[in-house]
Amino acid sequence: LAAHQPQYMPCNHCGASVARSEADGHVCEPERKLDFEVFQLRNEVEAFETELESYLETPRGRFEAWFAERERRRSD
Repeated sequence: LAAHQPQYMPCNHCGASVARSEADGHVCEPERKLDFEVFQLRNEVEAFETELESYLETPRGRFEAWFAERERRRSD
């Protein structure tokens, strides 16, 4: 028995559902491709946010945040 082939497959670069018959002519939309890449990095983004929050709770992190705000206000 032949295996059933789905009519549509996700693009490996942007995640769009593309008809098999149109796969060779598919062009990824830049915004969709970026969204797909960020989605694939969601665990790394979440880990970074957690690490940043932890750092900003340290004395060094609090100083860096204060200093950055001070410098931002000076440049206004």
